[in-house]
Amino acid sequence: MRSRTDHRSTSQRQDSVIARVRERRLRRSRLRQGSAITMNFAPMIDMTFLLLIFFLVTTTFERAEGILASKLPQHTGKHQASLPIVPIVVRVQPDGTDHNAFTISIDGFDAQPTTFAALTSVLLDIQQQPGFDNETPVVIVASHDLLWDHVVASWNAALHADCRRVAFGD
Repeated sequence: MRSRTDHRSTSQRQDSVIARVRERRLRRSRLRQGSAITMNFAPMIDMTFLLLIFFLVTTTFERAEGILASKLPQHTGKHQASLPIVPIVVRVQPDGTDHNAFTISIDGFDAQPTTFAALTSVLLDIQQQPGFDNETPVVIVASHDLLWDHVVASWNAALHADCRRVAFGD
């Protein structure tokens, strides 16, 4: 009789062990399904700071004393002061309800050309004034509702006046 109870108790023990193993596996599978795969960034951040500290410690910062370039201009006899480069701003806007009508104005100048040929001659006159030449930037500011033909015509007028630095602005 003893062997039967021992057998039963051993069988019961095995069943309880198997039940516990199944329960653990079930818990693990539930945990795996509910959790997302994550990456531990702590070692990467530690390594980054170690590299940063290494490069800061090993870098040498030297001030270049006495090696500063000091190239003075050669004396050529005539003294010429350079003037600041002020761009010539040409504004082209539609005039009235007619989509072919337009007005041209140049900021800082009284001349108001009525045609693009007149704009060319005004730009040539401006280039003859002190502080201006054909290297002076010309900025064409065109209204958003202006015909594209007028924008291109103002560009061409600046090119006919031999302006080498023409740009568009707002």
